[in-house]
Amino acid sequence: MSGPRRGGRADFGRKPTESLGSDRPARFVHCLALVVRIVSFTPPALLASACVLPPSLELDEGDAGVNSPPVLRDVRDEAGNPFERPGPRDIVVGEGRLVLTATDRDVEDTLYVRYYLDYGIVAPTAAKITCRAAPGAMPTLERQVTCSLVGVCTAVDVGAEHILEIDVYDREPQDDGDRLFRDVAAPGEYTTWWWKVTCREGSS
Repeated sequence: MSGPRRGGRADFGRKPTESLGSDRPARFVHCLALVVRIVSFTPPALLASACVLPPSLELDEGDAGVNSPPVLRDVRDEAGNPFERPGPRDIVVGEGRLVLTATDRDVEDTLYVRYYLDYGIVAPTAAKITCRAAPGAMPTLERQVTCSLVGVCTAVDVGAEHILEIDVYDREPQDDGDRLFRDVAAPGEYTTWWWKVTCREGSS
């Protein structure tokens, strides 16, 4: 339901490198047998280099930081209370803000935040709220952005349970593409958090 995603990328099945390192155990056994056969008459200096396995060709799936996805670390209301998942959590019509804490190893990136309510339950719908966090004069790994909740819930949403999703992108999302209203072209990356929320009438 949540976690970093990559934009504009398709899964083309097994990577070529997945087959290149698969015979290493067999080659090691063969090499070991060869060493046993020649160890009795091979000079030590040659023995040290007699059987060298090539390095693994498996790719490191970890992020090298060249283009890392943003990470949404924390979401709180204006009073500092955690906006805990999965909810449900009340949202009052016409009130409130959320304080988001996000990190991005690409410290020069501008982070784009989008709120969606019931996206795709009937049909893809545009973002209810948009805001962003620029890197600033002295970019840091972690940054905070305060985004309004006004407009997430309207009078017609009151009383029912809904799904609120918050996306954080490291490129500005587009309205068209495979994911309408929330697509990001490669090499853009994003992460998503979601909650169950209930829309409530305001006090006034």
